[in-house]
Parts: sequence; structure tokens; C-alpha cells
Amino acid sequence: MKIFKLLTFVLLATSAQAQKITFTHEFAPSEHYTKSSEQPYRDDICLNGSWKFLPIENATALTKEQLQQPSVPQNPQWETTPVKVPSPWNVNSFAKEEGGGDFITYPSYPQKWNDTRAGWLMRSFSVKKQWKGKRLILHFDAVAGYTQVFVNGKKAAQNYEVFLPFEADITDLVKQDGENELMVYVADADLFNQPGKYGNRLYIGGSFWGQHINGIWQDVYLLVKPEVYVKNAYIKPFVDKDLLQVSAVIKNNSAKNQSINIGGDISPWINVAGKSTEEAPEPKWKLNNVVLQVPRQNLALKPGEEKTVTIAVSPKQKLKLWSNDDPALYALVLNIKKGKDTLDKQYNRFGWREFKVVGNKFYLNGNRVILNGDSWHFMGVPQMTRRYAWAWYSMLKDAHANAVRLHAQPYPSFYLDMADEMGMFVLDETGLWASDGGPKEDAEEYWTNAADHLRRLILRDRNHPSVFGWSVCNENIPVTAYVHQSPENLVKKQLDEINNWVDIAKQLDSTRNWISGDGETGKPTNLPLIIGHYGDEYAYKEWSSQGKLWGVGECGMAYYGTPKQTSAYNDNRSYQSQQGRMEGVAAEATRLVNGMKKYDASYRSVFNIVWYGLKPLPFGLKDTTKAPSPASGVFFAAFRENQPGMQPERLGPYTSTLNPGYDASLPVYETWPLFDAIKKSFAAKDSVAEIPKPEVAFNNDPVSSKYNNLLFLSADPSGKMDSLFKNLGLNFSAGTSVNKNTLLIIDGMYPPVDDASVSLCKAVAQNGGTVFIAGANASSNNVINKYLPYSATIVNRSATSFTTNANDAAITNLHNSDFYFSELTNESISKYAIDGDIIQHSKVLLTASNTNWKMWNNKPEYSKTVSVVRSERESKEAGNSFISLPYNNGSLYFLSVNPFNLYNASPNILYKMLLNMGVEFTGHFTGRMPAINTAGLLQNAMLIDSANGGKNSEKIITATNDVLNFSAANNSGLHFWLYSPRSLSNLLVEPDMPVLNMNIKADQETTVFLNNSLLGAKSFNQFNGVPLEKGWNHIVIKTKSGDNKIGVRFESSDRSFLRKLESKVSNR
Repeated sequence: MKIFKLLTFVLLATSAQAQKITFTHEFAPSEHYTKSSEQPYRDDICLNGSWKFLPIENATALTKEQLQQPSVPQNPQWETTPVKVPSPWNVNSFAKEEGGGDFITYPSYPQKWNDTRAGWLMRSFSVKKQWKGKRLILHFDAVAGYTQVFVNGKKAAQNYEVFLPFEADITDLVKQDGENELMVYVADADLFNQPGKYGNRLYIGGSFWGQHINGIWQDVYLLVKPEVYVKNAYIKPFVDKDLLQVSAVIKNNSAKNQSINIGGDISPWINVAGKSTEEAPEPKWKLNNVVLQVPRQNLALKPGEEKTVTIAVSPKQKLKLWSNDDPALYALVLNIKKGKDTLDKQYNRFGWREFKVVGNKFYLNGNRVILNGDSWHFMGVPQMTRRYAWAWYSMLKDAHANAVRLHAQPYPSFYLDMADEMGMFVLDETGLWASDGGPKEDAEEYWTNAADHLRRLILRDRNHPSVFGWSVCNENIPVTAYVHQSPENLVKKQLDEINNWVDIAKQLDSTRNWISGDGETGKPTNLPLIIGHYGDEYAYKEWSSQGKLWGVGECGMAYYGTPKQTSAYNDNRSYQSQQGRMEGVAAEATRLVNGMKKYDASYRSVFNIVWYGLKPLPFGLKDTTKAPSPASGVFFAAFRENQPGMQPERLGPYTSTLNPGYDASLPVYETWPLFDAIKKSFAAKDSVAEIPKPEVAFNNDPVSSKYNNLLFLSADPSGKMDSLFKNLGLNFSAGTSVNKNTLLIIDGMYPPVDDASVSLCKAVAQNGGTVFIAGANASSNNVINKYLPYSATIVNRSATSFTTNANDAAITNLHNSDFYFSELTNESISKYAIDGDIIQHSKVLLTASNTNWKMWNNKPEYSKTVSVVRSERESKEAGNSFISLPYNNGSLYFLSVNPFNLYNASPNILYKMLLNMGVEFTGHFTGRMPAINTAGLLQNAMLIDSANGGKNSEKIITATNDVLNFSAANNSGLHFWLYSPRSLSNLLVEPDMPVLNMNIKADQETTVFLNNSLLGAKSFNQFNGVPLEKGWNHIVIKTKSGDNKIGVRFESSDRSFLRKLESKVSNR
């Protein structure tokens, strides 16, 4: 594992805490919008700073029309706490999940702001006298939410776009003398949602961050430009033709006709930033002498007119090629002249390079390129800095990666700036992310917003040399066609819109022909490339056979694989820890990349390196056995007004896997095995040796004796424990005679307190028999100690899985996989464990897993890795759950796991443990009766007794010819349980979600409940897309009284999934 040393950090001692880490450099080093080479013709004011805030308390009660027609507040009662622009006012509730990262970045913000859905932001500004006669343009890099902008009470702009810039010329609204009032109204974009069967979101929200935030989250500027100025310029490098084209839009805002000429100078752009971790990301540069001039061209403009002029020049080897190894950059400074007078200068940075798809290969400057990439969701404040981009790209280069897909939303433009400077290839992706099923497919407004979003992204980013292509969408087709199961007209609409997006990209950018959609396979489109998601080698063979450039944008189990799934690659190691799970993920990744190489993929990416290949870092948390607190984390210097870039107050522990200098006690990054596997694969041109699967070591301790005399002690008058063991096939002796073949089972939850019972226990041990204490709790601790040869303390320790520690007859051929119940139940299998002096004399056979796998399974992506790591690191009570030790002439077993929970989760395990111990079963082991057969037909179910208030009865009904007949008057329905190995309701938990349909054929209308929620009421019909959760699901089918006959059949879009379903008639 690589450890990267950092340079500096400051420890400030206070009376309140021993250490407080303060990062003394700027969190987000940035430069002003206007560059020095544009001055004095242009200028700006950065309007970042302390803005007043007025929450709208009842926003959710307002109609859409009311939200769209706000009234400028009169005599507002502003909050006493300002919003530090740029930052969303609800920033502290982002990624808020119990046990996850500490994303509270602005502790000064009132908690009530987290629930504020709309509000007004206000600040004032004044203009300089020398700006008279100039154009004043308000520029927002990004505002999240439906936005209206007012200057001195008059509306200046409107925006309904979360990620991209917008501007408004406010010259005529500004007072030249005195203060000007700038007010920005923002309403949560979700307030305009239209919930429906085929999505709900009308705006382009991207993924986690974009859908959560409200407010101004990127820089705000007042730009000052001359009356005649360059509005924008598009630089087109055609290296193969030795041709550089510049298309510039010129705007005449004056009241006169203008006869002007435009030309430009090209100079090398030289990075003069330092080399240290703190200095390297900072934007420091200079321009060398002019090496090439763009020829001047005359232009006539009428008042208010704008024209596009295209100028071309042949570099003739005067420009150095940009590449990932040598990212040479140039500045083009366009200038407008009228006679001898210069009217305007405009700065553009570019690279002399050409990306091109030819056939099914990809080229840079005529040389074939294989793209080894990475991607990840935007995670808010920790990523709002060039420092994060620098650390990410540096790490990728260490891993022999050369590309990144800025996933699921347009990233702030400084990500592209850093990629330009560092030589990182960028696949620029829109926020047209459908993986959560949110985009409203049946609303024309959504499609209009989508097209506008794509146009704005391309216009913002097309001059960046690092951008090799446009990813116009992510997983739209799979959701429309297979998850929503949308009607044919909506599927066609989706495909038509993708084709429209392809046309938009072609129209706006003639310099790149890489236009892709990530995960958009399975239906024909005009996308010229194939970028698949989550396929195996069979999919690779299919994708590569279509005559197009192909690649893999996402693959691997890193984000969803449970220990049960990853154990396919490393068996029981996966269950031991997150490290073990990641070893399994790493083995899979090696195989997947080998498959991409075999079929010559041009783009190769495992999802992912930066979040799942690296460990979350505990910023400012010296003692990781403790949970983060408000005093932990990294803190920053005092807020500065009018400064570009975000200025958080704090970064909490575990909010990032990258540490670009914040906490010198931590490395820049720390790797999981996945990183190391990808690094090895990316470094090699050909396939690498796959990681071998370890052999399972079977613990075959011989059984020393057979127990034919079974005794049982319990003080529970209900006899529940007695019934439990009888269900397992045990018959207990009535007497109290003992011998060496005696097994005494003691109900540890209700142990008898009488001396005779304790004496019986000791007699069994004295005669060479075995004592088995089954279960324990805090209230039974003192009584249990009467039966033990050494004192024990019952401690609180919840667990849903256990790991094996030592060989013993009781766990012969039982392994970690057998004691992994985290996917079978939502409840703790055990709430207690064993500690005390007895442990010093015992073999610990089972330990409550140090990893709480419930913190991984089914949890959000932004929290699950952190949660599972914290569960391992933070202090907890001892986990000894099953121990054995000699007891006089015999032996003692003590199981603190609740036997009832263990039986309900897996009755076979308790049966096997007793069988391994040498128990002779003379009764019948009932096990678990399945509800459905392998064909998906319901065969057995438990009846609902209508005569007893609709409560579940203990009566089981069995199908005849696949029909269940429960016509008896007192039976009004039936219920059963289905186990799903994955969620069928949460698209983000795991890819390639199958669809499960339930067909019910009944004599009358049936009402179906799933996990206590109404699924629907139908007769002779099909319930499409039954949303099973991962684990056990309770299905109840109710009917009206009468002649009740029901046939139930489950069908799936994935036949293999149907075979993975388990079922039972009872949850006992």
C-alpha cells in the first residue's frame, strides 16, 4: 500500500480541545473571471460573500403558479445568519445518513435551513465611475433551483438549470451612483415535480448532489465589458489539416454603426504553480511571447447587432501538440480594433490537438489511444475545489489511468481546467442521469429542458483540450424499457430524444466525433459508439461485434456486491471484513479488465477507483475508535468577502477518499485491493494473471461421543425453547439420570434458579457429559453464572453475522458463509455476547462480526463504504458469541445468540451444530416449508382467519393442480414469505435490475399487500414490477368471503433470478 506524505498543517491548541486542525491555505484556490490580458478593457466584481437570507416557510403549500410568480419582499425580516455564497443553504443535510461521513460543512447555518424549500438571497453592490458607458453583465456559474433574479426590484433573469452558467445584461437596471440591490429568488426544483408512473422530475437534476441542493453554489460575478465586445469564441483545432479555426461572436451594444476589425495573438500558456501538494493545484501561470497570430478580419455591425466571424490560420509546426504526457497549452487573446484604437480583448485557453474516432478505434493526433478510465458521482463540498481534481487525477495517473468520465452531471469547470493542465482525458457527461427512475418520460417539458441542458454544456466546455467526447446521457434506455416498462410510444420517444441529442452534439461541435451514452445498450439508436454497463465477457463479445468503437463505462461489484456475492471469488475471506470483501471485488475486476482487453475495448473502466478503490479518510479524527464530533474534522480560515471559490467552514471526517494537504497525519490516499488490481491491469498491455480463489479449509474435528440422553432445563412457563428444539427433532428424557452420553440443554434466556437444576448441571459435567447453554440476556446473567465454572458477563452486542474462529466439533464444516445472516433478516440475530473471566479458559468458536454488514447492504452509495468502515473501527463490546471449554470431566458450550432468531434465519444451522456435537435425533426435523416451487407457482401458504379478526392462523393450505382452495367460511386470504437476493425497488442498489411479475387468477377481486403496504386490488390480472426488498418479504393476499380459489404464478424478465428466490409459509 502506498503512503504519500504531505507537507504542512497547523495544530491549534485551545482550552476546549487538545487539537484542532486548521488548513491555512485557500480551500478552493481560484482566479477572477477577468484575466490580466483582458484588462483594462474588461473588469469584474466577484459577488461571492455574505448574502442575507429570507426563508419561505410554507413553500410546499404554494401552487406551481405561485412559485413561479414571486413578489419581491417588502421590509423583509432577514435571518441573523448570512449565507456564505457560494454554498447551498441546505448544504449540511447532504448525504446525511446514520453512520456515514460527516458532511456538516457550514456549522454556523441553522438546522431549520435543511428543510427550507424556497427563499430569497440578497446583497448590494456599487459600480466604479470608470465603468460608465460599459456593459454590466451579471454572471452566475450555477444556481440550484428555479431561479429569478432582481436588480433594484426589477426582474433581470430567470433560470431552471442546476449546473450551468447563465447571464443577464443589467446595464439599464443599475444605478451608477450609490448602492444597488441584487435579490435572487430560489425555489427547490423538486417543488415542480409531477409524480407519475413514468418518472416525476421535470428539471435536469443529475444524481445525489444536484437533486438535493438549493441556492447559489458556484461563483457570482458582475462582469464589465465594452459596448463592442467578443461575446464568445469557439476554437477548432484540425491537426490533420494543419488548420486552426476561430469562430467568434461579436456583439455591438452601442447605438452606432461600428466598422471594426478583429484578430488575435497566440502565446504559450506556462504553469508556474509550485510542486508541493498544497501549491500544485493553485492557478498560477504566465504567457510567453507570441508564437502565432490570427489574421485580422474587417467587420461591420449595426446597433444591437451580433455577428459570427470565422478566422483560420495554419500553425505550420509553431504550436506544440497537447497530449496526456505533455499537455502543452496556449492562450488566444482576441482583440477588436477600430482604427488604431483597441476596443476589447478576450482571453481563451486551448490545446493544439485532435481527437478522432476512425472505424472502431480512437486516436489522438493520429496515434491510437486506449482509454483507461474512472468515474464517480459528485459529492458536494469536498469536491468543490481544484485541490480535489488535482488529487483525483494524480491518483489516476498513479494507477496508469488516463481518462475520467465526469459522471451524472456537469462538474464545475475547474475540473476541466485541471484536466487541461495535467493531461487527463475527459468524457464530459450531462446530468441526463435516469438510474433513479426520476426523469419524467411522458412530459414534453422534461425533454425541452434536456435538450437545452446539453446545448449549454457543450457551449461551456467545447474549448477544453482535455474533453475528448460527449456522454449525452446515462442509463436512460434501461430504465424506460426495462424498469418502468414504459409503453412503446414512450420507449420510441426516449430513443428519438437520444437521436436528437446526437444531432445537437454534432451541430455544436465539429471537432469531436465521440458521442456516446453510458449504459445505453439494448435498443437501436444513432449513437455512433457503444458504451456498455455491467456486462460480462458474453456482453463484451456482443458489444464488440457491432462494428463500432466500443467500451465499458461501468462494471464490477464494488458499489453493490455483498459478501455473499464477492465470496464467489475468495470464499470465506469476503465475510471477514471490508478488506476481505474488497479482495473479492479486486479479483472480479482483474477478470473483467482481461475481458475488455480480449475484445479490444477502446474505453475500459471499473466502477470505480476514486471512491471504492480508496479508503475514506478520517479528517481531523485522531481516535477512530470514536464517532466524529463537531470538534473533529479540518477547519479553514476566516471567511473572506468577494473572493472566488467556495469557502467552507469545515470538512468532516470520512467525507472524501482524497486528502490534498488538509490533514498531514493522513496520506493523500490509502488503497483497497481494488486499486492495486486495477493499477496492475491498466499497466499491462495484455491480460494479467487472475487472482486465484483460495481453497476452503474444512474443520473436521472428530465427534468424541454420541448423545443418547438429552435433558432440558428451562424456567419459561410458555415452553417456547422446548418447542424449538422439538421442531429440530430432539426428544428429551423425562428423568434426571446422567452419564457420559448426556447432553443437558439449558434455556439461557430463562435459566432455572433452583439448586436442584444447578446440581444437575454439575452432575452432567462430573460424569463426562456436555452442558449446552442456549441463549442469554442481561437479566439472566446472574443465574447463568451459577451454572458456569468461571464467571461470565453478558454484554450488549448486536449482530447479524458471525465469523468462525477455532476448530471444534460443533462447527465442523460450517464457515463464515453459514453464519452470515445480514441478507436474510433486518433484525439482529443476537443482541448479546459473552465476556469476563470465562473467555480466558475457553475456545471462542463464533464471534459477532467486527463488520456490521447491515451498514453496507441496501445503503446509499454515498454512505455505505464509510458506514461499514466505521462499524469496524469504532469501539464496541466483546463479540464472543459461541464458546466451548472443559467443565470438570465433561465439556460446556455457551451460545449467546438468540436460538429463536437463529432458527428463523436458518433452521438448518442450529440443526447442523447439534448434529456435529453428536446429538442423536429421534424426532422429525420439520425445517422450512417452501411456498413456491421452482416454476414460480404458489404451492403452500398460511391462511388468514377472518373469524379471528383477520389474524394469521397456523393452518397451512397446499395447492391442488396449482390452485389453492380456501373456501371455508372463516378463511379470508392467505400469506407467505419471499426472499429476494436483491432489491427490486431501489435502482441504485445494484445494476441490471430484473422485473418480477405476479399473476393472480382468482374467482373474485383480490387485494395484495407487500410488507404491510397495499400493492393493488385486481382480479384475473397481473401485478407488474413487484417491488421486493432485499431479504424476506411478506405477501398477503386477501379476498372477500365466498368460494375462494386462487392460483398464483411469479414470472421474471430474468429466468435465473426466479431460481434465486427463496420462500417459506411462515416467519417462525
